[in-house]
Amino acid sequence: MRAAVVSVSAVIIAIFFVQIANGLQTSVLSVRAVLEVFPAWTIGVIMACYYVGYTAAPLASRFVIGRAGHGNVMFIGVLLAGVVIALHALLVAPVAWAALRVASGFVLSSAHVAAESWIHARVENHQRGRVFSIYMVVQMVAMTVAQLLLAVGDPRTAIPFLLAAGIFVIGALPPLCARASAPHRAPPEPFDLWKLFLASPLGAIATVLAGLTWAIVFTFGPVYAKKSGFDLQQVSIFMALAMVGGAIVQFPMGWLSDHAGRRPAIALMSAGGIAVSVLGYWADGQEPFWKFAATGLAGGLIFPMYAISCAHTNDAIAPQNRVAAAAGLVLLFGLGSIFGPLLVGGIITAMGSGGYYAVLAAASALSLAAAAATR
Repeated sequence: MRAAVVSVSAVIIAIFFVQIANGLQTSVLSVRAVLEVFPAWTIGVIMACYYVGYTAAPLASRFVIGRAGHGNVMFIGVLLAGVVIALHALLVAPVAWAALRVASGFVLSSAHVAAESWIHARVENHQRGRVFSIYMVVQMVAMTVAQLLLAVGDPRTAIPFLLAAGIFVIGALPPLCARASAPHRAPPEPFDLWKLFLASPLGAIATVLAGLTWAIVFTFGPVYAKKSGFDLQQVSIFMALAMVGGAIVQFPMGWLSDHAGRRPAIALMSAGGIAVSVLGYWADGQEPFWKFAATGLAGGLIFPMYAISCAHTNDAIAPQNRVAAAAGLVLLFGLGSIFGPLLVGGIITAMGSGGYYAVLAAASALSLAAAAATR
């Protein structure tokens, strides 16, 4: 187990810094958009544009990784992400931000495909759930740090944008230094997206729904908190609790999926997601304690889903198809993510802030149904 983690340590370290920067930039943009009095539907479109780029990148990343290598793709993608977030501070307008979000999603998606295919190529099936869970725990810890950094600078200034850019630059260095330990650069065999659904229907469907729920929490969690009357520090705590919940539950769920099976783990998280969403919907208008409790529990049940879904799918994938399969999973995650902000933006406009948890409940119900009906 230790040897498996060491073999992908450069990826894990890089993603730690990448997710600090990415979590910070997402929250800063959400809060700044509210302060600029952008309508909720406009914020939804801006945030969804990130996932348009995120979805487009996997279509080309298989070929790019085959030619340039995993380390180079991660380095260039993360470095460009730092440039893009810095530009957000200079061009504060919905159309400009939408275009920049597409670019940010594209370069970070390419980096994630390289990172995750690197992990899946180096780790055996019997360890995949736990190693990938460590990878996800590191992301949750990083995004918790990101929420705490939200209070470092006023979102109406360039300081938090430049801070995120600097952290991206740090995150670009580990994969560049560890290129020799990356998987071979030979072009991977093609693996069409529909084959993911044939190999693992549950894994593919759960990945789409994981993207939907992740995007809702990341992009509209700060909006929900701000519309609930929270100040900047409370928004930071609200989002940090969601990340802490994900970090605490991630590894136990990875262990459970390795020993009891991926399907029971997905079903358990989905059922819990429904219950917590009901709590969150009820908490709207209640004391802040209940809102904080709901977001912590929601994070614990939503964020581990992607790792377990990926592990479930990769269990059925041949080694030579892993890069293409990783690209396909990121694509599915991105497709789900596009609709998260769009759905919540429209529903919050129609029914108020409680619509945030209404959409999370519906997504969890669909995931539970998939666990019951597919393999």
